[in-house]
Amino acid sequence: MRSIKHLPRAVHSSLRSCIFLFDLTRVVEELVFNSVDAGASKVHVSVGVGACYVKVEDDGCGVSRDGLVLLGEKYATSKLHCLSEMDAGIESVGFRGEALGSLSDVSLLEVVTKARERPNGYRKVIKACTCCLCGSI
Repeated sequence: MRSIKHLPRAVHSSLRSCIFLFDLTRVVEELVFNSVDAGASKVHVSVGVGACYVKVEDDGCGVSRDGLVLLGEKYATSKLHCLSEMDAGIESVGFRGEALGSLSDVSLLEVVTKARERPNGYRKVIKACTCCLCGSI
């Protein structure tokens, strides 16, 4: 999996308003796509419809500490790094990595991750696009 980076400003306007997570089904779909893109062979999904709660656990490659700092920010992704890749058929099933940024706009988002072959795991909590917590677990 490629590292998470901020997209160049020239790419922002091309992506603006491209993804809308308008229902729970779409949220689950995008989160599972992220797991698949991270090389997961096992994905477990828990959904609480009444509480509008979604939890996705997988055995994918995880996110490094540096990547976690950017995760959930607008225009930060590991799936696309330049405008030419939008049409190049990049090997990704998710929508260009925008789902977590969009989701952090409208929810309390918690990501717990441990990158493969790294000794420590990390947690990041985001609400209204603002990082509330980011550190080791």
